[in-house]
Amino acid sequence: MVDVSEIQEEQARRYPGLHVRRDGEAVVVHIPASFRRRDGRQTIIIGEDGRPITPEPTAKPKDDRRVNRQLVEAIAKVHRWQEQLESGQYPSVDDLAQSLKVDRSYVSRLLQLTSLAPDLVEAILRGDEPDGLSLAKLRKNLPVRWDEQRKMWSR
Repeated sequence: MVDVSEIQEEQARRYPGLHVRRDGEAVVVHIPASFRRRDGRQTIIIGEDGRPITPEPTAKPKDDRRVNRQLVEAIAKVHRWQEQLESGQYPSVDDLAQSLKVDRSYVSRLLQLTSLAPDLVEAILRGDEPDGLSLAKLRKNLPVRWDEQRKMWSR
């Protein structure tokens, strides 16, 4: 028969923070983790030591998998579009939309992202955007005033 204490010690060594126990006929596994909503999906965040990670506002992601690529690419795209409009490369939003082979309303809705508060843009680029922030939500009702944006997406 296997010594249960040996198994528990092995688990503690290999998987810090992991706890397994019996509850009658059931086996209960406790894994400490944080949940974070990114791009409309729940993400489970577990640290290297098995402890939950609480993302810090100034923390930079270890790799770009934690960055919301869809948001980052949309922000880059709309700033390029805005530059093309301001330079006269495209005289109007209609001309830009036609060259992109997309609907004018799509371009207009996305161009609203150019008025996103600078600190929110920086947070998105760091991969530290507020929970629940997504491109779909930003396209719908983005307030023009930065203080209202911050209030809407406060942590």
